[in-house]
Amino acid sequence: MKKKAVIYGLGKGFEAQKKALEGIFEIVGVSDRKRREREDYVAPEDIHRLDFDCVYVTSLKFYEEIKRELTGCGIAGEKILSQEGLSAYEKLQMQMTGLCESARKAEEYQEKNLFLNARSFAGMMRGRKIASLEEAEFQVFSQFGEDGIIQWLLHHVSIGEKTFIEFGVEDYSEANTRFLLMNNNWTGLVMDGSEENISRLNAWKYLWKYDLLTKAVFITKENINSTIVESGVGEGDIGLLSIDLDGNDYWILNAIDCVQPRIVICEYNNLFGLEPVSVPYDETFVRTEKHYSNLYWGASLGAFLKWAEKNGYYYMGSNSAGNNAFFVRKDCISAEMVPANAHIFVESRYRESRGKGGELTYLRGGERLACIKDMELVNVETGRMDTIANIYHLQ
Repeated sequence: MKKKAVIYGLGKGFEAQKKALEGIFEIVGVSDRKRREREDYVAPEDIHRLDFDCVYVTSLKFYEEIKRELTGCGIAGEKILSQEGLSAYEKLQMQMTGLCESARKAEEYQEKNLFLNARSFAGMMRGRKIASLEEAEFQVFSQFGEDGIIQWLLHHVSIGEKTFIEFGVEDYSEANTRFLLMNNNWTGLVMDGSEENISRLNAWKYLWKYDLLTKAVFITKENINSTIVESGVGEGDIGLLSIDLDGNDYWILNAIDCVQPRIVICEYNNLFGLEPVSVPYDETFVRTEKHYSNLYWGASLGAFLKWAEKNGYYYMGSNSAGNNAFFVRKDCISAEMVPANAHIFVESRYRESRGKGGELTYLRGGERLACIKDMELVNVETGRMDTIANIYHLQ
């Protein structure tokens, strides 16, 4: 149980030690020679009226002088402490809290520098015509280089409503739209199927700074339109839609008709290549439960290309990791801005396969597809279903 403490000394020493003191004491009041306009302020001569275990003096330099004054106010000398009077455990707690606070400040400083560098690079790329999206990549909060690609697109796509929707964001610490939110001050709706993830996001101390709506919902093609409409984020024309569900991605994108995004980002399963295929629709689809390998999920790039062709979007290319495809509505960008190498298929290099015990197995190349060869995919054009072995002519 924490000691109940009155903190004496509200100058620089207090500000420097505040977080650490809150970690080791239950602070029942603060005091100082100079009266302060604070609800928790108590005059030195009134400290003895409080229920406390100790008075902690923040100033080591004037500790003895302050101690004499406080004993003169009726406070027992043994109850007046400085940092030197703390137990070894309390000193360690205070030190660790201080280190955590220093680490937090260092992280904030690093983030600010990262933002400045990202903005500088984005500005440099602003007017450039590029051969592939890889040239524009940089990462701040995205998993790979999506932050930079989005910034490049913003310079060349005519944007009306500066609104985004992203689902499958987990706790939003890593997402395609977080830099867009913080750097460009867009309005957004983010969704995830985990209540715990959304609770962590809602506890983000800077959430108040941004117009970000959050929702915990397991998305299906049956509920996606009503979920978006009921959120109040907007209908019709929006700036950007990002989909990363690791499951029914194609079917849900194909079901969305309440918004017409100008930029669309879809995570695709690189293993399925350019065949227009997807996992069969299952409203309860969970990637980790469908196959132990964690490789059976989502749709191919080919499936999303068919969607884009049908719905009037240019395919702008994918990121260099080969897992996110970018599309722009044709009425919002000049055809000459489509990168020359957009249609070159980028094979993924990441190795995320799992064994039956959940351990990483690091399968490469064709080994990954062979691992799930008995699973079925559906052709999104014909509706025909077949095994992966038959579709890709595996033994």
